[in-house]
Amino acid sequence: MTESGFPEEWLSLRNLQEWHDWLAQKHDQKDQIWLKIKKAHVKGEGVLLAEAVEEALCFGWIDGKMYSLDKESFIIRMTPRRPGSVWSLVNRKRAEALMAAGRMTEAGLAAIQAAKTNGKWQAAYSSKEVPELPEELEQAFKDDPLARACFEGWPTGEKAHYLFWIAHAKRPDTRKKRIAETLERAQANKKPSP
Repeated sequence: MTESGFPEEWLSLRNLQEWHDWLAQKHDQKDQIWLKIKKAHVKGEGVLLAEAVEEALCFGWIDGKMYSLDKESFIIRMTPRRPGSVWSLVNRKRAEALMAAGRMTEAGLAAIQAAKTNGKWQAAYSSKEVPELPEELEQAFKDDPLARACFEGWPTGEKAHYLFWIAHAKRPDTRKKRIAETLERAQANKKPSP
């Protein structure tokens, strides 16, 4: 990786079958890979984002950070799903469809079972719905209506992301810090960036 965090190497594949083959051979040997993705308007060889994510889910992997390469492609970090990681509602629905189609591997099924066991499967979030405000944040907003107005002005997906970030703090002190940061950003009318 360069100092800016941009990866120096990535996997460039001709088609989805090559991505499937790579995952089948190395999903349990690697801790991450940067994968080149062609943009939707591009014809010819390459892998599209939606199909790459679906194939990753089949092997218990998930997509992450992206960097643009050029007008036709970008790279995305793919990693094995960590125990306790959160599930988006979109990926949960994708995984359910992949199971129904018989495409899920043992590794993918194990990631789903782990999520069901720890409650992350049931708690899958949607970026289109805003969860309820935590009681502590609700009280802070009652004391600061301007901060609440700024928070309410944030896009729905960003509010949902931030509230989800608060709700999934593992320790009470972490939760308090996240609530304080949310309030501080709302007071300054800064959009969230957890």
